[in-house]
Amino acid sequence: MIPLAWGYLCSIGLAYVVLVTPVLPLQISQAVESEVCAHEAYASQCQYDEILVITKAIYGHIRQGRCARRDFGHFGCFTDVTSYMESVCASQRSCTISMTDVIENNILPDCADGLATLMDVTHVCVKGHPLMDVCSTVAAVASEQFFFSKQAIGEQCPSSGYVTLEAQPGQKVKVNVIRLDNDNDHQEFGGVVEDGIEHAYEISTNTDGRLEGQYTSKRHSITLVIEEAQHSYIIVFQGTGCTDIESPHNSVIERNGDNLVVRCRYTEQVWNLKCIGTRWIGAVGTCKIPTEPPPIDKIPNDNEYEDRQDKTDEIEVISRELVIGIIAAATFVLCCLVFAFGYLCTKGMKRKYLPNKDYEKCEMVAVDGTIARMLKTDNVQTWQNTMNPTMIRNDHMPVVAQDRDFVTVNTNNL
Repeated sequence: MIPLAWGYLCSIGLAYVVLVTPVLPLQISQAVESEVCAHEAYASQCQYDEILVITKAIYGHIRQGRCARRDFGHFGCFTDVTSYMESVCASQRSCTISMTDVIENNILPDCADGLATLMDVTHVCVKGHPLMDVCSTVAAVASEQFFFSKQAIGEQCPSSGYVTLEAQPGQKVKVNVIRLDNDNDHQEFGGVVEDGIEHAYEISTNTDGRLEGQYTSKRHSITLVIEEAQHSYIIVFQGTGCTDIESPHNSVIERNGDNLVVRCRYTEQVWNLKCIGTRWIGAVGTCKIPTEPPPIDKIPNDNEYEDRQDKTDEIEVISRELVIGIIAAATFVLCCLVFAFGYLCTKGMKRKYLPNKDYEKCEMVAVDGTIARMLKTDNVQTWQNTMNPTMIRNDHMPVVAQDRDFVTVNTNNL
């Protein structure tokens, strides 16, 4: 069943389905106290995958116990040697220090002579290994990482007291500042600078009874402000959330927290993804490209709609008046053409036909006054004589007749 489902997801596009394993928080053991007498050496160790962290160390005539069995009324005379013990046992699984080294490398308390002295040491075991280089930008990943506050205050860093943490774009940085000793008095942990603004930690007490400060960024990069304190505290951080994914071709991405929607530009294809842990759960396919992208209609506002409606009404009125004018002009021109054509036809008919039905009776009047009568019996000969250009005189000599103009007259008047 699983191979079939995986094959289906691969056939429709990129698959973002993963198995998410829970990330365990940083494991810190309970505090262990050790009483070391003046003639003894301090020796402690943790498991193979843990490091020993000194949380508190004091030397002097502290209290009644195994090393000081009798109370002479001078208890409470001691000095703090935590910094020295931390530097000697830093990042080690086991640590051994003789009391002679402690006395030689620290300022001893001004206690009464002859009193029994001892060293009271408290340590915890932290699973994992701290970062060694915190001077440059530190990458925040899904698994928890940690370092100690005194690592950032050392003189080896150019910007002492400032540590920059950076996750992947789209992720957030979660920071926990934990005080390892059991003293829950208020202590400043510093702050967080994000977008040029310094923010304070949210102080609370965790399930182990330790004081801690929490902060979750809004962006993927922050800068921690580490303040110098008497006792070192631990800074735990990790990158949370899912990274931004690259938008597929011809698509847009809409992200709202842990939900992501991929929409195609030219089709109605939509894919939904869910962020669980640091992984996107879901699948993204390929957007189909149409031959001609549909036009994107702009939705007009109310004023634009009213202006467009007014312009449409004006265009309709102008078009109606223009059509009426064109029809009237065409009708007038057509009437003029009909009248002119009728007039020309009537005039041609008058020229072609005589007004008298008895058109066979007519007179041909020559220019010299000669009148030729045309009758039905001799009209052919008369026409021939008239149209013949040669005439014969009385002396039977041919003469050439001059050009004559003939006038047709009504025979009824003769």
